[in-house]
Amino acid sequence: MSLKLGLKPVDRVLGGVEERSLILIHEADPRSLGKFLALHVMKEKLDSDNLVGYFNIGMPLSVFLSVTRRFGIDVERHLKEGRLMIVDTFGSIYDLRVEMENVWYLSGPISLEILNEKYIEVIRTHKEKWKQLNRFEGRELWGVTVSISDYLHMFGAQKTQRYLELADLLRTNSDVYRKYPAGTNVWVYTGNDLVVLPLLYRKATYVLRTESTVTEEGKVIRTMKIVKAPGLKSMPAYEYTFRSGRLKFP
Repeated sequence: MSLKLGLKPVDRVLGGVEERSLILIHEADPRSLGKFLALHVMKEKLDSDNLVGYFNIGMPLSVFLSVTRRFGIDVERHLKEGRLMIVDTFGSIYDLRVEMENVWYLSGPISLEILNEKYIEVIRTHKEKWKQLNRFEGRELWGVTVSISDYLHMFGAQKTQRYLELADLLRTNSDVYRKYPAGTNVWVYTGNDLVVLPLLYRKATYVLRTESTVTEEGKVIRTMKIVKAPGLKSMPAYEYTFRSGRLKFP
């Protein structure tokens, strides 16, 4: 089944994305604001009454809430109305917890060796809640993670590589992905490295790379390029801007 991603050029060229696929947004430089493409997808899905699980890795939850408000995402409303769940990995690691409905924290000490098991435990609990509330019927399920590259800063490249290599195996063997619907995932990765990023390129079904340049007049030109997709024969690129917190393609 093909789903609309919510990024108009991608949906127009590819006709959407495969359900349960992994879409990697490679933010080659932070100035390109690739993270905001993921937030745009998240907003589109929430506003159309779909379900989103957001994995917050690299920032305090208070900062995330401030950013999403400027981007026009009413996180508090979506949490309260049950469309959105947040797993606050950052708050779990640094013990910065905000008590909000449908915001989850990981219990006990956090290490990459046991992180997958902790995620599965939280996902199982919340999916059971969605099932009891009959939320899955007629709705798409999406996972948005910002940002995978933050694991490198916290744990190092080799441990992050090992974590990602084990993730698929552990999730395949977990009942949570057989008993409940599985989602379509959008992961953001910022920067470049020679260990984790090549692994993510191989894992992902789709890869969108964002880059930026600055003109002599000081104007920032941001470009999104489709670099991987099933059947892709070229790598089309599209400029985009943000106006009043909204993503715009010419």
